[in-house]
This record gives sequence, structure tokens and C-alpha cells, in this order.
Amino acid sequence: MATLTLRIPLFIFALGVSVFLCDLIRESQVVNSFVASMSFWVVAVAFMIGFEKTGLSEKKVPLLYGVLVALVGVFIEFLVEPQDILSLFPL
Repeated sequence: MATLTLRIPLFIFALGVSVFLCDLIRESQVVNSFVASMSFWVVAVAFMIGFEKTGLSEKKVPLLYGVLVALVGVFIEFLVEPQDILSLFPL
């Protein structure tokens, strides 16, 4: 059975969750737009550092599990920004 390390799937997952958390920060309207836009990168980098420090990104898993982790990240991003789904299907 084919295996892969979780580095790339976790990166895609971290980007999807970062979009979700950044959207929550932006909707709270407590911070200005610059801080809200920088929060995306801060959250994404924090996730990646956490994955690297815990060794989770080095885990070898079956290919299906890696694809599922990446698809969950993409699904979360599509939930937050549904207009991105429409951009996949140009008219």
C-alpha cells in the first residue's frame, strides 16, 4: 500500500483552517483590516510550526488518509468562501 508523509496534506489543512479562523477574526470587527489580514499568515505559520515541533508532519500514513486530510482542509475553505467553488466551474 502506498504511503506518504503528512507534510503537504497538513499544509493544505492548515491553510483551510486559517481561512476559517481569519474570517472569524474579521467578522468580530474588534481589530483593523491590517491585523485581520495578517492573522491569516500568523495562524497558518503557527499551525505549521506546531505540526513540525510535534513531529506530526513526519508521520507516514496510507495515501487515502493523506488525501482525506487535504480534502477536509479544502472543504473547510469552501465553507467559508463559497464563491471559490463557483470559480472552479466557469460559465
